[in-house]
Amino acid sequence: MPTERFRRGAARLAEMGGDIDAIVAPLADVAPDLARLVGEFAFGDLYTRPGLDLPHRQLVTIASLVTLGDTERQLRFHITAALAVGVTPQQVVETIIHLLAFAGNPRVFNAVLVAKAVFAEHGLLPLPAADQPG
Repeated sequence: MPTERFRRGAARLAEMGGDIDAIVAPLADVAPDLARLVGEFAFGDLYTRPGLDLPHRQLVTIASLVTLGDTERQLRFHITAALAVGVTPQQVVETIIHLLAFAGNPRVFNAVLVAKAVFAEHGLLPLPAADQPG
């Protein structure tokens, strides 16, 4: 029986274009508690807190995933979710490029390629070049 936190998390995830069943199903026979915790804590508690709107939460999440590295599956999901809540492809790319000085070239390069694949799936390529300062 899902808890109120889990139901709240499922609703928030749906707002972002996600499906809680897609998270729960692959874990059901090996780590059902992990699926429940992700639904309750990450999406039911953290993603429903006041103070940041969904677009900002997605950019923070994308930045964290890029910095961690080896998160292609999660990065793909959160870039897609960012687009669903109104973040522009240019904002996603700029967020990732900003991490060059903090996360390093390999992580930034790999993350941009994940973003490119998501944008291609959504028919958003090519992106215009950013205006350069000066």
